[in-house]
Amino acid sequence: MQTMSWLLVGAMALCLIPWLTSLFVEGGGRSRWHLEDSREAELTVDGQGAFREATVHATVSAVKRSRAPGMLRAMAYSCWFLGQMVIPGFLVWCVGLLMLDRLQNAPAVLAMLASFFPGAGCAWLLWRAGSSLVRGERGRADEATRQAAKVIVTYNALVIVAAVAWFSAHRREEYLLGCVAYAVVSIVHVLAVRWAFLAHRDEYPV
Repeated sequence: MQTMSWLLVGAMALCLIPWLTSLFVEGGGRSRWHLEDSREAELTVDGQGAFREATVHATVSAVKRSRAPGMLRAMAYSCWFLGQMVIPGFLVWCVGLLMLDRLQNAPAVLAMLASFFPGAGCAWLLWRAGSSLVRGERGRADEATRQAAKVIVTYNALVIVAAVAWFSAHRREEYLLGCVAYAVVSIVHVLAVRWAFLAHRDEYPV
């Protein structure tokens, strides 16, 4: 029961930062996405006197869109969620520094610790790309998602190649398989983010 409680607290903590980000970033961009649709309508008017009822033609407006499309919002949230993984990554890096003297004979672990810095850069690009999706500015979203896809795919492809090479040439450290799996997920995700932008490119207001 206690384990389940801690898992629940952990899950809520992981969702807190993306949720707060959505309140400020996605909420702040809604005014750009707001779109009203005007149409002709026949309205029945009750009057006084001989003609108590009449039909008039009028132009009425209705809100066609009040925020970014759902796919863009979902992709943005996923970017914020995965991008915040840099926080536990930083904590692991700090622990690794404290244990540095014990890791002299574990070059693969040292390489993983060193990878924190390019990984943090990728996290920032991912966070930036996710935020650009819902701000309603096509040019910035195009540039941010394209740059994130280019850098993150290249970096994680190198991670996969290096991990597979090390795994094949040395003793088989199973945690490297986890690194490869996360790299594959990162590649698929950032390509999905880029695809989401391209699929909704024409819907951007500015």
